[in-house]
Amino acid sequence: MTASNDSKTAADKPASQGTAFYYEQKLHGFWTKNRNTIMAACAAVLLVVAGRGAWDFFRSQHEKDIETEYAAAASPEALRAFAGRHQGTPLAGAASLRLADQEYSNGKYTDALTDYTVAAGALRGTPLDGRAQLGQAVCQIQSGRRADGEAQLKQLAGDLTLLKAVRAEAAYYLASTAADEGRTDDAARFADQVEQIDPQGIWAQRAVAFRASLPSAVGPQAGGLPGGVVLPGAGK
Repeated sequence: MTASNDSKTAADKPASQGTAFYYEQKLHGFWTKNRNTIMAACAAVLLVVAGRGAWDFFRSQHEKDIETEYAAAASPEALRAFAGRHQGTPLAGAASLRLADQEYSNGKYTDALTDYTVAAGALRGTPLDGRAQLGQAVCQIQSGRRADGEAQLKQLAGDLTLLKAVRAEAAYYLASTAADEGRTDDAARFADQVEQIDPQGIWAQRAVAFRASLPSAVGPQAGGLPGGVVLPGAGK
């Protein structure tokens, strides 16, 4: 290295050190001037994080309390009270579904239709949605609104977003209703649809036995739907 280069390097060092010192002083000055604001901002962030954690904990605990309350609701009165307190929630929908099932079993089809409808609204988008809609459709048939009930059953049987078991059950009810009215061809067609929807399911097994009974007329049975149709969801 030449003398001129040594001289240039030595001359640069004080300048570099001075620049570093300058920025250090500027940073120190900025901190001194704004440290209260910075600390307040950090505290606010910590409070937000802590608050979010506390809210998540509270929400989780609240949901557990509701689940405990739901599990304890055994009587029709308790189920209805629970559904009223937590209206619109999935557990309230489940309570209304249980209540509707009990009413259906007791032959109170109009009351059951009301509660199946409430349940369907609260359970929309859940696995129990189709179950509640099946109850609606069957209760409409049992209440004398056969055309409305059959239309809803056809919609359920063709809804690809629903569980196969729900769709197959809807088609089976259609087959039974058609047989009750002497529409043997329709009954056979709906029985075939059951097997196409869910070939390995329990409703397909029932459809095979049902179809074997055609074309003999299937008469109405007291206290239930024709063709041995049972409470919606039974046998699942």
